[in-house]
Parts: sequence; C-alpha cells; structure tokens
Amino acid sequence: MDRRMFASLGALTATGAFRALAQGSPIRFIYPYAPGSGGDALVRVLADQIGRELNETVLVENRTGADGRIGVRDVKAAPADGRTMLFTPFGSMVLFPSVYASLPYDPFKDFAPVSQVVAYDFGLAAGPMFPGKTLADLAAWLTADPSRANFGMPGSGAMPHFLPLKFGAIAGVDITAIAFKGSVPALTEAMAGHLPLVCAPLSDLIEQHKAGTIRLLASSGRERSLFTPDVPTFLEQGYDIVASGWYGIFAPVGSPAAILDRISSIVVRAIRSEAGKSLALKFGFAPTGTSAAELGAIQKADFERWAPVVKASGFRGD
Repeated sequence: MDRRMFASLGALTATGAFRALAQGSPIRFIYPYAPGSGGDALVRVLADQIGRELNETVLVENRTGADGRIGVRDVKAAPADGRTMLFTPFGSMVLFPSVYASLPYDPFKDFAPVSQVVAYDFGLAAGPMFPGKTLADLAAWLTADPSRANFGMPGSGAMPHFLPLKFGAIAGVDITAIAFKGSVPALTEAMAGHLPLVCAPLSDLIEQHKAGTIRLLASSGRERSLFTPDVPTFLEQGYDIVASGWYGIFAPVGSPAAILDRISSIVVRAIRSEAGKSLALKFGFAPTGTSAAELGAIQKADFERWAPVVKASGFRGD
C-alpha cells in the first residue's frame, strides 16, 4: 500500500490532549478478524494516515477468535485513554447482542462511537463444485442432493451467516453454515473445491470473481452494486433478501472526547478525500465518513432492524 496515498491531506497541529500523551504507548487499532480482507487493508491505511497527522506510532493488531468477540472484548477492557480503538464490521456491534445471550460486552454501554468509515453489500459466491450460474440453478442443485448444502463464512452470527440461511429457507433447503476465521480461509476452501459456496462482504469476493476462481451468484443490495454490475441481486432473482453492512471505529466508553473527536475528524477527511474515495472503491466499499453521533444513530437503527430477523432465524451463538 502506498504510504503517501493521503499525503496531500497535510498534517494538523497536535492538540493539548495528544501532546500530553506523546510519550505514551502506541495508539492501537484492534481488528477482530484475520488479516487479508478489504477491511483489514483499509484500517491499515487509515492507521498510517492518523499516525502521520498526529506524529504518533499507530499499530493495527488482528485479535481473532470467538467470531470477533475476543477482539471486541479486549478493546472494552483496555484503558479508556484514547489509545485503543476498535475497527470492526457492524455485526459485532449490531447483530451479536441478538445472537449471544452471554456476550462479554455491551455494544451500546461499553463503547463510544467514533466514525462510520464505509458501507458495503454482501455476496453469495460459488466455487468450482457448483456447475450452475443462478440462484434458481443453485436451489435445484441443492434440492437434488441436500448433502451439498454447505457454505463457508467469515465467522458465525454475522450477516454472511444469516443471508444464506434466509436463502435456504425461501428455497426450501436446509443449509449448513461452516465458520472460518475470516473471509480468506473460507474463500480458499471454496476455490479449492472443498465447499460449494461462500458468503462474505462483497469487497472480499470481487477480485476472485473477476479472476474467475469463484462466481458471484447474487449481491445483497436493493440495486446491483456498481462494483459488480454483471451480478444480479437477490431481489432480481425473486428472493426477498436485502442487507448492507458497514465498518466503524469505536473506543472504550469514557475515552477523552478531544482525542476521539480528533481521530474522527482525520478519518472523515481522509475517507472523503479523492484519494480516500479511490481507496475505498478499490476494496469494494462505499465511503461514508460520519460523525460519532451519526454512527451512534446508525448503530441503534440497525440493531432495531435486525434483532427480529435474528430471532426469527432461531440461531443462538452460545
């Protein structure tokens, strides 16, 4: 990744809060999934930009395990000093309260929103095991031999878990979910012909789709994604399935507001810049860059929207 990508944004003068912390430990962004995905690449570029503007060391750490809950839990337990941030897809902060009865954190009480960075759609893709091209072909293929009805996903209890299950419910096929530690290992199994299907954020599937190693069967937006105009939506193919996600930054509740505001302003300017937009689009994301208050409102609305869906699915992560 070109470390000069955001150089044109310029540097800001450090606030008193950051000057007071200048001799402290590095600022850390915890990403609770494996490296290699578009989200992981994006947070590394943002961390690099934040470090340059603040003249601070900013590190990104992958804390995998428990479908992302370990990394989120570790951020909750970190000192509320503005030096530990969580960069996470929306599932851990929106879906998990409905999925896990014993969630080791409360997304609304234990964290302060900082900024939503990007939004994205999801995709359902097939590897070489599946010979068809459409969801109708898939439904017929799975009905003919239900033992084939398996799919990989980057962790359980997130949107890539529920989308194929909803497809299966509509198609009348019981589908088995297999969780991996991130999109990359799930994709690897599908491309190798060990799994017929994989569901993941669309951004994690685009390059392999273009290369022909997988075939995207459907995207989850209301309209076709500008990244994959050749791929029809679930809706187009007669399946009432629509979903979108996002990546956001959170901090332990009680973290200094001046520091969070400063990081938020850098992130917003970075992702809304021409270079930031280009970077987000490169990974299949729609750049947003919201205020902390806007992220909090989005988080609440999405929780209220998806809680009934998760409950109806009958899935419990515990």
